[in-house]
Amino acid sequence: MVAIRYFLCFLGILFAIPLLIVIVLAVKLSITTSGTFYLIASFLLVFGLVTAPFLHKHFLKLVFTSIIGLFLTLGIRLILMGQNQSSEIRMVTLPEGKESRWLGSIIDEQDGLIFGEELFHFIGGDSVREHENLMPAFVMAYSEIRLQRIFPSPIVDTYLNLQQPNAFDSVIIEPKGQPTFGVVFLHGYMGNVTAQCWEIAQAVKEKGGVTVCPSTEWTGEWWQPNGLKILNSTFAYLREQGISKLYLGGFSNGGISIGYLARELSKQHGLSGLFLIDGFTNGSGILSLGLPVLMIEGTQDERIPPPVAHQFASEVEALGTYVEVDSDHFLIMKKPKQVQGAISTWLKDQIDK
Repeated sequence: MVAIRYFLCFLGILFAIPLLIVIVLAVKLSITTSGTFYLIASFLLVFGLVTAPFLHKHFLKLVFTSIIGLFLTLGIRLILMGQNQSSEIRMVTLPEGKESRWLGSIIDEQDGLIFGEELFHFIGGDSVREHENLMPAFVMAYSEIRLQRIFPSPIVDTYLNLQQPNAFDSVIIEPKGQPTFGVVFLHGYMGNVTAQCWEIAQAVKEKGGVTVCPSTEWTGEWWQPNGLKILNSTFAYLREQGISKLYLGGFSNGGISIGYLARELSKQHGLSGLFLIDGFTNGSGILSLGLPVLMIEGTQDERIPPPVAHQFASEVEALGTYVEVDSDHFLIMKKPKQVQGAISTWLKDQIDK
């Protein structure tokens, strides 16, 4: 029995290291209410494990209390999620069209994304300029989305590699009335994010359209066989909803993927137009399709620099509408109004034709 307690203590010490890092980050970041309860329960659990050899009369109480706290927080989130049916934002598991998997409800996306971005920056994943003002942009976006009450997120399923053609998360954001057209929007590297889909959808629903943001693996390589299968299922879902006028958009790797896939997708699904944000390739191939193309580029983009966008714009010639936004690669979150304005104006031109 003593050996077991010391083994539990060892486990507690291992868990304590990452937990302390998260707690330190939580002090400086905007953590949600559910995230706070998760942290408190996790602290009690780790404290109980670490003190198992010394407080053997009380460590079980600490462990059981923490487990109850974790499950209670999760249970409340699942219950509230189940009451969210009237919201204009929802997530379904395609191709079967079922309600979202429960894993999408276990954490608040704000917590996962903000902590993930902080770690991503720490390991050199983005530059100082890119990281600057990104956290406040996330917080502002989530404060708006939270008016829709608790919402699901594809993040957990993505990083557990569960986004497969036979079951993948799709965030769906609908207009108030019956949608007259649909937009399929492709995420980029790091995976699908409800907040990004939400920002794009504000311009789409203003014109009466529904936005569907499907999920593939976190690299956002839609040109891979699984990505193409997911896209075909997504367009099939919209067709089943009676929506025949379809647009395809993408960010970063999502936009690059459009360059590879636009010909096949347009042939199969009769696309009405394309819009690409900070992700461009194969402009001459897209030109041959004869589809209108909106290109949005951040003037300070370090990943897809403006000369790349300029070259693409010259290749699509008169079919293209080119818009620059004074921002970096993360312009959707940092300058949402400018991005939405460009999409809204372009969509209006297409609908009025």
